[in-house]
Amino acid sequence: MTEAIVLVSGGMDSLVCAAIALKKHTHVAFLHMDYGQKTSLREQESFEKIADHYQIKTRKIINVGFLRQIGGSSLTDDKISVKDFKGDSNLIPDSYVPFRNSIILSLAVSWAEVIGAQHLYIGANWEDSPGYPDCRPEYYEAFNQVVKVGTKAGNIHIETPVIRLKKKEIVQKGQELKVPFDLSWSCYARADKACGICDSCALRLRGFKEAGIGDPIPYIKE
Repeated sequence: MTEAIVLVSGGMDSLVCAAIALKKHTHVAFLHMDYGQKTSLREQESFEKIADHYQIKTRKIINVGFLRQIGGSSLTDDKISVKDFKGDSNLIPDSYVPFRNSIILSLAVSWAEVIGAQHLYIGANWEDSPGYPDCRPEYYEAFNQVVKVGTKAGNIHIETPVIRLKKKEIVQKGQELKVPFDLSWSCYARADKACGICDSCALRLRGFKEAGIGDPIPYIKE
């Protein structure tokens, strides 16, 4: 029986999160959400390669492309451009997809009930992205209460092992666990070579630089 599900976006945080889950559980499933983001095909490619690397047999991609109909984010709305990183801020960036994590967690919990998984891992990271309301530790505490009272057995728990880690620490943890960073993809804007200047690229590059490790994926600008 599957013990845990890991939400794997294809990015570095979810990759390290997956490696942590695989150290704790024998039977792990991978789940990816295609929500119509601008780099969705590239992220799916990373998801499949990461799943292949870890020889994950139980994997699923769920299409939640209706988020493009809602819009309101530079990741899903073609009218909003992906902005360059302007520095650390507590403000909510336009890359925030309104209530996205609540939607994808709900679907993940549904699948967990079906396959009997009691642990649901997500690579949410609050320390480097304090502007995202659905990356806050208290959000996951509250959502776990919803899951407890809203499921049949009430025994599914959302795990956030990298939520308080700096990007530097995530890179270091990944190196310790020998994760394939070269298979991951974090860029919000491009699918050929990472732009190096969007929020996600900038934070990723800073993490690798502070860890004293070279980022193995290709960039246009660094």
